[in-house]
Amino acid sequence: MPHDAARWARVAAWFDELVDLVPAMRAARLAAIAAEDPPAAEELRALLAADALEHGVLDAGLAQAVRDLPAGAQAAAPDSGRIGPYHVLQPLGEGGMGVVFLAERSDGSYEQRVAIKLIKRGMDSAAVVQRFLRERRILARLAHADIVRLLDGGVADDGRPYYVMEHVEGRALTEFANARRLPLRERVALVARIADAVAYAHTQLVVHRDLKPSNVLVDAGGTPHVLDFGIAKLLEESGEQTRTGTGLRVLSPAYAAPEQILGEAIGTATDVYALGLMLCELLVGRLPRQRSSVPAQLAQEATHETSERASALAARLAAAEVDALYGSGIDAKRLAQALAGDLDIIVATALQRDPARRYPTAAAFADDLRRWLARRPITARADSASYRIARFVRRHRAGVVASVVVAAALLAGLGIALWQAQVARGEARRADAERTHAERQLARAERVKDFMLTLFREQDPVSRAKAQARTASQLIGDGIVQIDATLGEEPDLQAELLRDLGEIQINLDDGKAGVATLARAWEMQRRLGGPDGLAATEAQVAYADGLYASGDVKAAAPLADAAIARLRDLGAARGARMAQAESIASKIQLIQGNIDEAERLARDAIDVTRALHGPRSMELVGNLALLGKVLHEGARFPDALAVLRDAIGIVEAAGGADNARAAVLHMSVGDTLRVQRKYDEALPEYEAALRIERAQLPHDHVILGGTLIRLGDLQRRMGRLDAADASLAEAIGILSKSPGGQYAQALQFHGNLARAQGRLEVAAQRYRASFEAFRTITGDSVYTWLTALEVVSVLGELGRFDEADALAAQAVAAMAKLSKDDSYEAAYVNSVIGGLRQAQHRLPDAIVAQRRAVVLIEKAYGPDHAEVAQARAELAASLVATDDPALRREAGELVEQARVTLERSGGETAEPMLGLVYLVRSRVRRDDGDLGGARTDVAQAIGRLQAPEHARRLREARVLAQQLGAG
Repeated sequence: MPHDAARWARVAAWFDELVDLVPAMRAARLAAIAAEDPPAAEELRALLAADALEHGVLDAGLAQAVRDLPAGAQAAAPDSGRIGPYHVLQPLGEGGMGVVFLAERSDGSYEQRVAIKLIKRGMDSAAVVQRFLRERRILARLAHADIVRLLDGGVADDGRPYYVMEHVEGRALTEFANARRLPLRERVALVARIADAVAYAHTQLVVHRDLKPSNVLVDAGGTPHVLDFGIAKLLEESGEQTRTGTGLRVLSPAYAAPEQILGEAIGTATDVYALGLMLCELLVGRLPRQRSSVPAQLAQEATHETSERASALAARLAAAEVDALYGSGIDAKRLAQALAGDLDIIVATALQRDPARRYPTAAAFADDLRRWLARRPITARADSASYRIARFVRRHRAGVVASVVVAAALLAGLGIALWQAQVARGEARRADAERTHAERQLARAERVKDFMLTLFREQDPVSRAKAQARTASQLIGDGIVQIDATLGEEPDLQAELLRDLGEIQINLDDGKAGVATLARAWEMQRRLGGPDGLAATEAQVAYADGLYASGDVKAAAPLADAAIARLRDLGAARGARMAQAESIASKIQLIQGNIDEAERLARDAIDVTRALHGPRSMELVGNLALLGKVLHEGARFPDALAVLRDAIGIVEAAGGADNARAAVLHMSVGDTLRVQRKYDEALPEYEAALRIERAQLPHDHVILGGTLIRLGDLQRRMGRLDAADASLAEAIGILSKSPGGQYAQALQFHGNLARAQGRLEVAAQRYRASFEAFRTITGDSVYTWLTALEVVSVLGELGRFDEADALAAQAVAAMAKLSKDDSYEAAYVNSVIGGLRQAQHRLPDAIVAQRRAVVLIEKAYGPDHAEVAQARAELAASLVATDDPALRREAGELVEQARVTLERSGGETAEPMLGLVYLVRSRVRRDDGDLGGARTDVAQAIGRLQAPEHARRLREARVLAQQLGAG
């Protein structure tokens, strides 16, 4: 329906009259209007219906009220697509009387994108135009960096007035702060800056009257821009426009001050109230009170309005809500503590019902915020008792005078009673919390007791439900089904028990099921208390541990690292779950070759566990075993043995010599002795571990498989090849059902065995299989590329130099990133590359690599170790093959040092290395003209190089013997 200015003014006046009437009077008045002007009455009914909506005219503006009128206000741009000299690009938003377009200057004067507010078609009545022009007049007098500036104005070709503002690319205040997870102090500083802009407007005699987060845009640089002075008023005006309940009333009830809702006088304190609301919402994500959308009820609420403290609102926030505001660095309790005190008082002062008791100006409000930021005393104070008493006396003067004597008599007793009541309430709250906790623990204990009884009943043919006893894994599975069926209404207890049972499944070597159960427990805790709550984080640690135990190192690593950081933020850095998380992370760092970080994490886990459980507790054993492994990998063998034997002592004192945990420790001691070539000492350690495991564990347990691969490798080194084959085959059978790091290692050791048997092609195949397994399980880890170097070494012996060179280049590049230049791993890289270059007769390259290997191995083991002697012998073999007399003399010195070391160490393991030493010395003596000595040495070499894995050296020794004419 078309509107002329007079008609719209008449409808608007009737609406303002009707909107404040009680329903009965409103109905009667509307009936009278209908008799006089039926079309106007229909429009008024639509307006009143929109005003009664939950998000009605007071929230959305006049456009919401008239959106359904057939010929009402229209938001279209001019048909030409131009407004004055500006080309319209797209609509940006729509208000009560105008629509805002994004536009750009198109007359060549200058280039700038702007926001143009154009009065709507159908809204260009005299009253609306007057108000529109008044808004433009208000903006024209405001020139502040944080207030959107007026740039231009005029009349469009179709006769509608417009004005041009700067265009701000930004987000609403709360959206910006929450998207960036702004810290508390930055939020306060942002509101202080907004308050400065509002204070400036007040100095220009302008009150905004509709401040809210959506009317403050913050750009990417963090600068706020106050906009939409559409219902602002000039303080020097008088008459009806100084009051809210006149003309085209448009405000946002959630952010309106009580005086706006009640039609009382408007002043600068009105904007202070809105600033207090914005500060509260910015700090805690919600307003300090809820308001009705029904006008009559809204007015009633505003008359007696009170606001809740910001700290009290914060204390009730869920973990997910705090995370949405600030991220994971703070919880509800700490946020409430930060808000309590001065910030609470600042917000409460700004939100006083009586405008006279608020901050007198926005500048005063900003000043107190900056005082808080500077940790100085604020000017606002909480309501004093004298103020409340004075207000009461003024309202009830006669009653107070009559009862003052009685009040005096009761005052002391009343004070005591109030104090006692407060204490009682506090005790009651504590009692309720303790009772709830006790009830939860009782329920948990009952579930655990029932489960344990079920385990015992399974061993009783009369009591158990089935003819055949269920396995432990089956019992756990049935227990999970029962928990799901009975604890659906207690999800927190359900999640806790699932976590416990999932960890048991992992310990029972039921990795797939355990990981699935732990994943469920973690997801449930994330839903219950938010993803960053303590319960969810502890469940995340258990899940990460399960993933690691089942071989999924890639997935476990980020979960463990994130849990460690979050536990610190939550104040749980000295708890049992932190020790568990650090142990997982230490193992992963060890795999990645970061020895120092692995040791730091392992030692901190020990410190945490020792503080929690005591210096000789069984809980320490796993952490000590891990530290022993880390020290072992760092070649600190004496330290590793001391830590591991200390752990064995704890286990045997608490659980006896046959405790299953002792088996793992014996195995670790065997590892440390084995790499030092102390085979005779290592063998009884492995045998002790195997004896305990076969007695205490299932026949296919992963721990048993781990011991067997180590025993197999030891047997191979000791020349017991058939026994080694049996041990490694059994280990691979056990570990292949759930391939992890130990499975890949078993394949590698099987390759070593094939090499010892002289089956080099088989060895290459097994090494490649191990390399691919490590790569799948651990990614580009140290173990992956050390195994690749085993492939390189065998390919070199086979003469497949192109393949060897290609893989060697990859391995060297990877190891350069994964290990330190002076590490044992670097020594091994140089040793393998030196051997390959020697086989290719690239002697200068071989010598460079082998010299480096000698230096690094000596650093790791000391000068008198067998590994050092072997490295010296390999270097001497390259030196003696050159035509340089000086290098051949150096070769003679090196092999003599190696011979002394190896003959002093003795044992079967030194024999093959002595074979190489005598072979090199034979060549040195031949070149020196000592043919008799050369013949003696080559005979010694042949006798010591009979094992199949030394076939290449044996062939070289026999060729040399023929050249020397030796028998």
